[in-house]
Amino acid sequence: MSAIAGRAWLAGLPDSLAAQRRVMARLLDFCAATPQVTSFSVGCSLGRGAADALSDVDAALGVASAADVGAVESTVAATLRAGALPGLVDLLRDRSPRDDQVSRIFAQFADRTQLDLAIVPQSGIQLGRRPDFVELYDGAAADPGAGPQDAGEAASAYAVSGEQVREWAFHGWIELLDIDKYLRRGSLWEAHERLHQVRHHVWMLWAAATGALYPWHGLSQVLDNDPRELPPGIEATVATLDAADLRRAARVSATLLAAASAAATRAHPADLPQAMAGYVTSELARDSRDAGDVLSD
Repeated sequence: MSAIAGRAWLAGLPDSLAAQRRVMARLLDFCAATPQVTSFSVGCSLGRGAADALSDVDAALGVASAADVGAVESTVAATLRAGALPGLVDLLRDRSPRDDQVSRIFAQFADRTQLDLAIVPQSGIQLGRRPDFVELYDGAAADPGAGPQDAGEAASAYAVSGEQVREWAFHGWIELLDIDKYLRRGSLWEAHERLHQVRHHVWMLWAAATGALYPWHGLSQVLDNDPRELPPGIEATVATLDAADLRRAARVSATLLAAASAAATRAHPADLPQAMAGYVTSELARDSRDAGDVLSD
């Protein structure tokens, strides 16, 4: 999409998204003035046409090469701090330790608008193939030598594999066993934290089972896909900071983890960790008074 077409898309947004439109329009100006920028896309609720006045601006800037990421990120940050968008409260510059080719900027504005911007080499951008992202600027469109992205390559980058399903399930069983360990130690806060992590893996597996776009995001993708289609009994996985209630919720979570894993494998065939599941389920069934001596990590 050219910058002109991008501005036309912005103009078609409802008045309730005026604050988000202001941010995106300023970023379009930045793209046009910065030769290293090759694309600008916005996604999630904005891209799906489901945004409201509280939605943040999830966006990505593609740049010509990995060498341009740092320079463009610094320029964006400096431009925002210089008042290009009035009402800036503060911003966070975040270079992911997992990927030195991706930088992120989070900006908070006084009108509650939030910008979550990733700066990524164009070679790593597949957003144009993601159905919930809209490309507002394509600097490569003016370059006759720039070929289109391969749709198969882009699709595979976001596909869920059986290996991922097995990994998510395995992590869930590890976390359940941790809950049992922390309850035997009397560490309720740690058990409570692990319970939340188990539930996150249940959400991920359920998202994979129900065909959500990006299952690794868990709950948000389940709700975006169909807020009526939740794992049966998921509400029973919520617990208070009480040992008996936490153990009850852990046992319910084990049942849901097994069910969500099985459902995910019907969509994405996987070798589930059945031995681990059986072992952890058996351990959770034991009364904490049968624990015996427990050593600290």
